[in-house]
Amino acid sequence: MNANPVSWPLYLLFAVLAFTQALWIFYDARKRGENHWLWGLLGLLNVPSSLIVYLLVTRRDKKKKKPGI
Repeated sequence: MNANPVSWPLYLLFAVLAFTQALWIFYDARKRGENHWLWGLLGLLNVPSSLIVYLLVTRRDKKKKKPGI
């Protein structure tokens, strides 16, 4: 059974995007003091939802709200 000739460039594109995303997340997490190995590995899983989750989790406001206000 022959594979569709268009399929391998799409797989290659996905692999390049996932690897690039993982590297960016890895370096950014290391710069911010996050667990960079974990975030980098999670960045390899899928594009772009890992990046969206990373940005939502690491860019949250770290100021503590005062109780009762």
